[in-house]
Amino acid sequence: MRDRRFITSQVITLLFQIVLNALLFVTFFSILSLNNPQIINLSRTAATTMATFVIILALLNFVYGGHDPGKKKARSLFSSILLSALFADVITYLQLQIMNVNPENNPRLILFGEDIIWLSLIIALQIGLIYFLITIVYFFDRRLNPPQSCCIVTSSQELAAHVSKKIASFRHRFQLLEVAHYECPDIHETIRRHDVIFLAGIPDTEEGQLQNLCYAQNKTIYLLAELEDVVISTAQQIILDDTPFLYIHRVEPTLLQRFIKRLIDIAFSLIGLILFMPVMLIAAGCLFLSDRHGPIFFFQKRATLHGHVFEIIKFRTMYGNAPGEAETAFSARENDARITPLGRVLRQFRIDELPQLYNVLRGDMSIVGPRPEMLANVAKYEQEVPEFKYRQQMKAGLTGLAQIDGKYNTSPKDKAILDLFYIENFSLLTDWKLIMRTLTIFFRRDSTEGFGTSHRKKTNCPKMRTAAESHTP
Repeated sequence: MRDRRFITSQVITLLFQIVLNALLFVTFFSILSLNNPQIINLSRTAATTMATFVIILALLNFVYGGHDPGKKKARSLFSSILLSALFADVITYLQLQIMNVNPENNPRLILFGEDIIWLSLIIALQIGLIYFLITIVYFFDRRLNPPQSCCIVTSSQELAAHVSKKIASFRHRFQLLEVAHYECPDIHETIRRHDVIFLAGIPDTEEGQLQNLCYAQNKTIYLLAELEDVVISTAQQIILDDTPFLYIHRVEPTLLQRFIKRLIDIAFSLIGLILFMPVMLIAAGCLFLSDRHGPIFFFQKRATLHGHVFEIIKFRTMYGNAPGEAETAFSARENDARITPLGRVLRQFRIDELPQLYNVLRGDMSIVGPRPEMLANVAKYEQEVPEFKYRQQMKAGLTGLAQIDGKYNTSPKDKAILDLFYIENFSLLTDWKLIMRTLTIFFRRDSTEGFGTSHRKKTNCPKMRTAAESHTP
């Protein structure tokens, strides 16, 4: 039964991907061909534009992590597909307009002619198609794959509550039924009763034994990541003589990688400052008119590579008398009274961070890297989470893995682990993927949540069953 369900799910996912990409392709070329018949006739233009569309769509499918409804939330899947389609549409459209500059079509490049109306219609239709197909595929997926029963095996109720909040965000996939301490005598029987096992905060020896049990019972395992897990994730399989080893060694970015990364930083910051200059001028004007006595920009000391301190520049989003660089400064919280009404808008759309492009141009920051933290936060977090100091092995960035997959109020430990995953697996290709994935932030409601928001969210975390309370139903 389980194998049949798995195969059916894979077939539905494959059909979804085929139908979706086919409809995106057909919609683009059938509508745009009304004014450009050469793109559907046997011609060089048709072959070139079709190849471009297919290649761009395939590459962006790789960048955004595929279109598997079983692994993503509906909103996340929608944003990934929409961005892939938009980039494929716009790039192919630009290529077509360039190829149309010839004696038979246009004597000059026309980007905003009649074709732009057809392109707008294509995008509107594609948005509707994407939304409709996602709704259909999630309907069948949830009927076919009801939530799996799961339990948390942990060492404390606090850790269980933390994990249960994350599970609650995926109610369509998981049904949390039980929480047990790892020392419970009947822990083996507990694991056998559930499909998915979450292991959190368990000593290495006991965790290894439980992993072996889960593997033998064919259970799905989720391990709460620790620093040692980040180190293991970079290991290479190697055989010495006839014995398998995991080869672990630190790999620093090469001089060539650093040089290219810096060139990318300069290019992106210059292009960004030019493209977003109108937006920044409007934001500066609104800040000046809303509060003529307060500054437009906000400066604050932050930490970057090797603990070097620099002064970050952002648009001011708090009242002029709000604590800034003083010792009383602290990160924004839910319904923070220090944030101005205009500041909330700037924060929601990340406009307040645009001036940091100047920091990137100067070399204080990089486009991709760990988020630069306030000095007060760095000192506090390093005491609570020793791993936090390892984030400073890479220059601070405007975007990064923790900024994309995390939230503003992500815990210091989780933030450190996410940044270490990026640092230990650094590559220029990863940087490109993260730059492209940054756009998905604007589709997430929770990306700018302030500290304290998570305490309001109600989650039903079962009370952890200890060794004294063990029972076998």
